[in-house]
Amino acid sequence: MKDSRFPAILEIKLAGVVEALMKSSGMTLDDALAKVYHSQVYQALEREDTKLWHHSPLLLLDCLTSEFDTGVPEFPDE
Repeated sequence: MKDSRFPAILEIKLAGVVEALMKSSGMTLDDALAKVYHSQVYQALEREDTKLWHHSPLLLLDCLTSEFDTGVPEFPDE
């Protein structure tokens, strides 16, 4: 997807991930945003070539949870 749609898709995907994180952890919006934006998962997600953006927010939340628990995100196999 080499066009201008990627930033919009990324924004929508991030909203879903942040919302899922808030629901699962009880975090505030500010805390959830900070956790996501400072994660390795986010660094990979913002790179279009990783194709992580096509996964569901819940699967991405699993990746984040793995990173929070172990320090290393566990990405799905393709």
